[in-house]
Amino acid sequence: MLEVTSKAFPDFPQTNTQKGGSIEQQVWDACLNAIREKINPLAFKTWFFPIRPLSFAGSELTIEVPSQFFYEWIEENYSSFLKQALKDVIGPEARLMYSIVMDKSQGQPVTIELPHQNTMNADFIASSNAAVVRTKNSEEFDRNLARFETHLNTKYTFDTLIRGDCNSLAFAASKSVAQSPGQNAFNPLVIYGGVGLGKTHMMQAIGNSVRENRLSERVLYVSSEKFAIDFVNAIQNGKIQEFSSFYRSIDVLIIDDIQFFSGKEKTQEEIFHIFNTLHQSNKQIILSADRPIKDIKGIEDRLISRFNWGLSADIQPPDYETRKAIILSKLHQSGVNLDEAVIEFIATNITENVRELEGCIVKLLAAQSLDNREIDLQFTKTTLKDIIRHTTKRLTLDTIEKAICAYFSITANDLKGKSKKKEIAVGRQMAMYLAKHLTESSLKTIGLHFGGRDHSTVIHAVNTIAKRVETVTEERKKIEEIKKRIEISSM
Repeated sequence: MLEVTSKAFPDFPQTNTQKGGSIEQQVWDACLNAIREKINPLAFKTWFFPIRPLSFAGSELTIEVPSQFFYEWIEENYSSFLKQALKDVIGPEARLMYSIVMDKSQGQPVTIELPHQNTMNADFIASSNAAVVRTKNSEEFDRNLARFETHLNTKYTFDTLIRGDCNSLAFAASKSVAQSPGQNAFNPLVIYGGVGLGKTHMMQAIGNSVRENRLSERVLYVSSEKFAIDFVNAIQNGKIQEFSSFYRSIDVLIIDDIQFFSGKEKTQEEIFHIFNTLHQSNKQIILSADRPIKDIKGIEDRLISRFNWGLSADIQPPDYETRKAIILSKLHQSGVNLDEAVIEFIATNITENVRELEGCIVKLLAAQSLDNREIDLQFTKTTLKDIIRHTTKRLTLDTIEKAICAYFSITANDLKGKSKKKEIAVGRQMAMYLAKHLTESSLKTIGLHFGGRDHSTVIHAVNTIAKRVETVTEERKKIEEIKKRIEISSM
């Protein structure tokens, strides 16, 4: 590798103590100067100002980035600029090492090495100061660990998974399984729910936790589609015995989207035997589906019976508080801050899908980088208009609030205040009733929105209006009229 000397780069001091700062800072400053001219100023400020040079030795520069997302964004969008800058400043044999702060609270980074080649991939190498749980046979265990392909995504961990009312049972069960795989009452653990709600993240978090804590070296994640394809290929190639033996040797088997086994009789037959072998050997089985097991058509009764031996836990669409927490977590991982109004806008309008929430953040950051603009509320609305327009549920508490205020000719302050005047009190109760029935907001969220009231007040309001709607025709007509207004304003 090329050594940086006064001849190679005459402005560099020969020691870290000379005027001008450390040598790694001067190398990095020189790289920044080269990059600055090639990208817009706001993108440069967003993605390069947070980077900190850590060390420079020989021709190898190590830089620290605030998150894995940050690293991935740099690699995907600015890798060519970085590589050219390093080549110009250090020389053709320049090497770049990333140190990623995976947990800012603990400050223990994971170092990622980027070979100086024309590639977008990087090899991940744990830094020497990373905390690792060791066993007596840790070296042999680690060698086996490296040889076994788990198909797990290392980004899916419990640390990056937000717990809320929508997934509390599944989260708690998953943590329990991760701590004692195969030695708990949740075997199999079945996690079910709609698309984009975090089932895959939660299952893989179990696998990654088991591997991280060295509880097992044979953890396997596989989609039902891949399992079925591999099974067919094994039959065609006369390798069914090898296929069966491999799966029966797994300690923690994670199969995603088992509804796709529907109607595949031979595949179900193989799953049945693998399941029996693993379960009898106290090996952990984790499954996911898009609906309760009993509702999946085309699955054999004997398999349904076995899948129900353990625990089935559902994941629901996240409520407002959980959606906001997911956004804040994603921003934290990205090393980016957004205004509270922007966060609230996204959390209010994206209600069904965790994946869409994360996609909104990525789209905003991409648009900001390209358009050279600050991310304010108007920019957010413009950038995300296509996503917001196509969400299946756009009704918000604000929409209900406006409709109620217009109908009763009162103000938002009246509605959220302490006035007990009949029209205001009735309007407030109707607002809570409609919020409970027309949105997925929790009782806590509804109470907070309408004046900081507690959930018992919301329950009383909902029950009161429900009784009136059932018994008083006039009240029912009022509710229907307000619903129509809400429907029109939401179009």
